[in-house]
Amino acid sequence: MTLSAEQARELARRAVSLTHADAAEALVSSEDAALTRFADNRIHQNVAERDTSISVRAVVGQRIGVATTNRLDDASLAACCDRAVAAAKIAPADSDFPGLPAAAAVTTPDRINPSVRSFDADARAHAAAAIIEQSAERDLTAAGTVSATEYVVAVANSRGVDVGMGVTTVRSTVLSMSPNGGSGWASHLSGGANGFAPEALGDEAALLAMRSEGATSLDPGVYTVVLAPEAVSDVLDFLGYLGFGAKAFAEGSSFLTDRIGEQLFSPMISIADDALNPETLGLTFDFEGMPKSRTPLAERGIVREPVTDSYWAAKLGIRNSGHALPAPNSYGPMPMNLEIAAGDARIEDMIGAVKRGVYVTRFHYVNVEDPIRAVLTGMTRDGTFMIEDGHLTRPIKNLRFTQSAVEALSSVEAVGAQRTLIGPEEGGANLAPALLLSRWEFTGQTR
Repeated sequence: MTLSAEQARELARRAVSLTHADAAEALVSSEDAALTRFADNRIHQNVAERDTSISVRAVVGQRIGVATTNRLDDASLAACCDRAVAAAKIAPADSDFPGLPAAAAVTTPDRINPSVRSFDADARAHAAAAIIEQSAERDLTAAGTVSATEYVVAVANSRGVDVGMGVTTVRSTVLSMSPNGGSGWASHLSGGANGFAPEALGDEAALLAMRSEGATSLDPGVYTVVLAPEAVSDVLDFLGYLGFGAKAFAEGSSFLTDRIGEQLFSPMISIADDALNPETLGLTFDFEGMPKSRTPLAERGIVREPVTDSYWAAKLGIRNSGHALPAPNSYGPMPMNLEIAAGDARIEDMIGAVKRGVYVTRFHYVNVEDPIRAVLTGMTRDGTFMIEDGHLTRPIKNLRFTQSAVEALSSVEAVGAQRTLIGPEEGGANLAPALLLSRWEFTGQTR
């Protein structure tokens, strides 16, 4: 079992009291994670991990040291605190360091769903079997994962910060593959097992795999596209990583730099980071214990200030939005709960509005070509189709693309009314709708 939020807070407070420095912070992370993997229509791996770790940040003047341990006895904890102090004493001074943040009121909703605790190996095996069955009965082959996680995070510091909360998640992915070359993908993310429908997930991937058999080539060029939520989530992730953080903004590598208040996206696009949204998952405070707040990043296409932590808020002279990552890190603050405001279009209406274009289920192997313009390069995968005269017609072999995410979002013509919760294994979640874009540049074929 993970620690309770109160147990984690007590451990963080104890570490702060054992750290003999000018100031101290302790971050406790306790996790109980289990994963079932399947491939070739059978389960081939079942793993589980339980761990609690504590990271101590010691401040000596304007020098900072960090040490981490997962040995929680008194002697080991004291030794970890001493290592953090020793590291601080030999670290270079940072004249911009504003000190650790003072305590602020934090809202911590109950994001522990009891159904996850009973979603054990047998339950995950039954879910995997239900997913697999949808492919096997159609002579397809399925591979994927079913996982359940409960984690608790607590933060305390010598300036009165003392917060903690728990979160549960259920995730599943499935790739269905046809012997005739078709493939289909589907994924699920939620806070509990009671809303998980594995048969429907398996059916979605299997139908895509069957429909994508016999894919044909498409010439490179600029096309109108309909991006499914999975593909839109990838675009959001890279916008967050490349440009919506204060460090990239301050260093001039962000598309926001010198552009705040400008119309960079379509007026149909509003983007925010909002960990308090009841539709999302994750912590409502950052890894310094500061409250997260809804942070508008683009309103009707007009871009706003980036997300911050205590360091970059002080350095830039703007508010702390509560987006610190665990110290030390080279990324600066990052948005973890991005969302695009829902529109009013059904995905069928988006497809129906396209004379000739491409439908993209998801992207794969996306990399950055130009961070300042947020130019991405990658490929489509597991369900790419031609749209002709308002209908999905022939499947298309996977396409390579090179496209600025900023320019793509400036060409949005419709936004989906339904949003899907999508997130990576390492935490965070995006609320992404489908999008209709008038321009997306495909540069070649992958196979």
